[in-house]
Amino acid sequence: MIKRFGSLALAAVFMLTACAGSSKRLKTGKTVEGEVVEAEGLVPYQEGDLPATKAAALAAAQKSAIELVVGVYVTAKTRVEKAVAIEQNILTHSNGYIKRYEILSEGRSGDWYKMRIRALVSTQQIHEDLDSLGALKQPSVGYPRVAVALNEYIGETESDAKVASQALTQVLLNIGYKVVDLPSAFNKDEDAVEAAKGVNRRSVELIVAGLARAQSLEYDKKALGGMVSYRAALNFRVIETGTGQVLATESQTASGLEATADLAAQKAFQQAAALTQPDLAALPTQLAQKAHVDITLVGLKSFEALSKFQKGLASAPGVKDLFLRSYNQETGVASIDVLTDQITPQELAERGAKIGGSDWSVLQVSGRSVQLSTSLAGR
Repeated sequence: MIKRFGSLALAAVFMLTACAGSSKRLKTGKTVEGEVVEAEGLVPYQEGDLPATKAAALAAAQKSAIELVVGVYVTAKTRVEKAVAIEQNILTHSNGYIKRYEILSEGRSGDWYKMRIRALVSTQQIHEDLDSLGALKQPSVGYPRVAVALNEYIGETESDAKVASQALTQVLLNIGYKVVDLPSAFNKDEDAVEAAKGVNRRSVELIVAGLARAQSLEYDKKALGGMVSYRAALNFRVIETGTGQVLATESQTASGLEATADLAAQKAFQQAAALTQPDLAALPTQLAQKAHVDITLVGLKSFEALSKFQKGLASAPGVKDLFLRSYNQETGVASIDVLTDQITPQELAERGAKIGGSDWSVLQVSGRSVQLSTSLAGR
């Protein structure tokens, strides 16, 4: 009897809560307090305790509503990196983010109980809390995979010791690049630009190709205290695989003074390679500028429309990651930073409009900036 009374009391509390949540009809879209979204909760059906089942379904639906907002603000990569922090600090605190809600539908579906709600979510509060967790970092290109293809000579004789290649590899590793073996698809006998075009970017993104030569300065050993002096010249291009685009050229010379000719040539190569470090360290920034495209969406009707667009764009070929820079719920304007891979801004614009739907259109493509409208241009 006591158990039955407890269940009835819980049911009464649940009904009152639901009524309180739906005392004022909610319409999807933006409001002064936040964004009204629709979400669904699905939980196992407990035949002996319907009130507990309903409460669990409501909690699951509220969590889904919050996840919808989190998914718009957080990149896929960051979501993985911050999974535990987001789960513990954001997703489990529905009471703090959901201001009101109403139940649209509910009922049993086999072994499950399903509930769909419409909820007013404090998007600003979620944004601020995500920011405090460091989860709103924009996507970065990072240091790509690089392969080194240098033809090396000491004097007029080709050297198999690959001293210059090793020295340059160490410089790249010190900066933070991932250095990989030269792929078999790269034909050394072919022009480096043409050869790079035939390399799949999945194995390596950049190839450093060029010439390294060390020559004796032929100074009198007596004048150098018995030491030997060599000068090395290092000339190479940084080439993007797949496209064959030359991203940078480098030319450095340096001298080496050692007891033997081999050691002097080795030191000269190492010194020349070290001089390339500043330019190679700056390359990722240049790549980032090349890889990022700013997309502005105008006329957004709801947070859900933005979420749907972002999910579709994130899974599109040529898109590596994306980051929501801003979203003004009053004006319906959103700015998204997209990290691309082998896709032009024009192609991205056309793909974005297609993802949006038949009413979407491309307003403008200027440089690496794209503007899309959620309605046909001119309407």
